[in-house]
Amino acid sequence: MFPVVLNLKNRKVVVFGGGEVAERRVNKLLRAGAHVDVVSMDFTERLKKIKNPMLKLIGRDLRQEVPDLNAYDLIFIATSDAALNDALEKMAREKGKLVNRADAVADFIVPATLEKDGILISVSTHGRSPEMARHIKKLVKKALGKEDILFVELQEYARAVAKEKIKNQEDRRGFLRSIMHNLEMSEMLRKGDLQGARELIRRRIDAYSEH
Repeated sequence: MFPVVLNLKNRKVVVFGGGEVAERRVNKLLRAGAHVDVVSMDFTERLKKIKNPMLKLIGRDLRQEVPDLNAYDLIFIATSDAALNDALEKMAREKGKLVNRADAVADFIVPATLEKDGILISVSTHGRSPEMARHIKKLVKKALGKEDILFVELQEYARAVAKEKIKNQEDRRGFLRSIMHNLEMSEMLRKGDLQGARELIRRRIDAYSEH
């Protein structure tokens, strides 16, 4: 498996199946900004209540008719019929499409994810134990503190300043690494003083670039 984070904004995807697993897929896809078609004979009540122009529920018996797969960038298969899932996967592969299956490992998996204040963390057990992946996600969430969130903002600021002041890429990396291990900055962020940490960045980068 090769880990990636996909930009699905305005991409068109299809979800086959209208149960709880499909519902979870749909919610994540909509949050990612994708256009989502859900094809099934039945849909959960929560799916039917979603009011989002990016979502279309298509009532159709997939054993009789499958929509044109060429219209979609990604295929998600989540019906309760394993034989039907096999057939849908075969059709998708014939079209050269990437496939996710809820009941088996196909081309890609949907990991347990944690999103908090601009940080995205994904946890996968390569499909061996989704429950353990969710448990690890909870442990990471507990360990992620306010200081870590602020450090992301500080690094974003530091990178922008460093690009202006430090022309050599390796020197920029060295500067950014030094920030991560600076005890004075860590103490400022523990106190929530992001502005003070930024001012310290400016003082340190002047000295660093002169050196």
